[in-house]
Amino acid sequence: MNITKEAVNDLNAIIHINLKEEDYIGEVNSQLADYRKKASIPGFRPGKVPMGMVKKMYGKNVMVEAVNKKVSEGLNNFIIENKLNVLGYPLPNSEKTTMIDFDTQKDFDFYFDIGISPEFEFELSDKIKVPYYKIKVTDKEVDKAINDVKLRFGEEEHPENAEITDALQGKFTEVDDKGALVENGVTNDGYIRIEDVKLKVIQNKLIGSKIRDQITINLMKAFKDESKVKSLLNLHDSPDEKLSADYNFEINSVIRVKEAEINEDLFKKVYPNDDVKDEKAFKIKVKEDLSTHYSRDTDRQFLADTINELIKVTGLQLPDEFMKRWLLENNQGKMTKEQLDDQYDSYAKTFKWQLIESKLHDQLGDEIKVTENEVRNKVKAYFKTMGGDADSNPQIEAIIDSVLQNQDEKQRIYHDLLDEKFIKAFKDHVKIQEKEVDSEKFFEIASNTK
Repeated sequence: MNITKEAVNDLNAIIHINLKEEDYIGEVNSQLADYRKKASIPGFRPGKVPMGMVKKMYGKNVMVEAVNKKVSEGLNNFIIENKLNVLGYPLPNSEKTTMIDFDTQKDFDFYFDIGISPEFEFELSDKIKVPYYKIKVTDKEVDKAINDVKLRFGEEEHPENAEITDALQGKFTEVDDKGALVENGVTNDGYIRIEDVKLKVIQNKLIGSKIRDQITINLMKAFKDESKVKSLLNLHDSPDEKLSADYNFEINSVIRVKEAEINEDLFKKVYPNDDVKDEKAFKIKVKEDLSTHYSRDTDRQFLADTINELIKVTGLQLPDEFMKRWLLENNQGKMTKEQLDDQYDSYAKTFKWQLIESKLHDQLGDEIKVTENEVRNKVKAYFKTMGGDADSNPQIEAIIDSVLQNQDEKQRIYHDLLDEKFIKAFKDHVKIQEKEVDSEKFFEIASNTK
């Protein structure tokens, strides 16, 4: 077997495999001899079937299998031995590979296109400049957060008639266009806030309603939110007609929340581990919480901005046409060429980041290494925040074992930790340019980041 590589350019090459009969015939004969031993054909004793008959019955299939096996092994070994850093996997070159006839051919020529990873060098340094946004928490945001707290810790009341700020608990039952119950139709208990209803006509129907009232509602028109309607009806894999159907809503309860008063009792409920004595200190704590919450968002934005900047400064080029072919081949039936063209820039960014990430693992070593113990401690930390004694509780250890048996969940935790390590490493190695913005401006920037 002779294998050669022909460079098309720096990022593309063609591998040519010339397979002679002597390369595969030994394996074919061995396999046919094994078939002969096991063949059970009327008129012949076991192991005495004529080889000619065995070849006629199995010869072509065995030959095809042996040739494909030799080509696959040869291709993989050639890539490994020549240390070719390929992207994706080799794809058959249909222009150079002629039609194969296993009935008449003894020797074969196969051609494969390969995409080659670009060669590049870079190092993290303060020459790489990345913005880091500091979100200024406004008094308006603090006041809104405090109002939310007052509602969360408020007391429920059950008035006779509903007002726009109230919520309704009840049962949804599917009805037809005449208001009659649909046999074997959808039913589900649900909870809605009148303020959330987008359609004023329906909202007005709900205002003033009371227990045992029945109101016909088209939920899709009422909320204009498919995910919310699916949740209300507990229909997550349902046909569209079920979501857009009319429903009878029988009210079981009118719920009104009386806001909690701002006093020491509320301070203790919200911050049980802090000594908050007055409203001024309470506002300071709420503002700190908002800043902490925003810092997670700004860290994620910093990570995204740094990745984009690294892709920019390295100037990586990919064998784009090859990668598009590979993506279509790898996602057969899952995407069209048109869809791929629309989404390719996003795929290309992912590929480039993976190449850069590999270099960073070499450069930063343990700085961005996530250990099994760290993954485990991340799960354990959740139980500590819930007030549990996670360090000495065998039941919690068993739950952690169970969580980590879910490979998808384990990978999610791993990548969360890896992101945290990258954020810290980038803060240590690149030049940070702090920019103070309000939350509205920040989320506008974040939504436009690709």
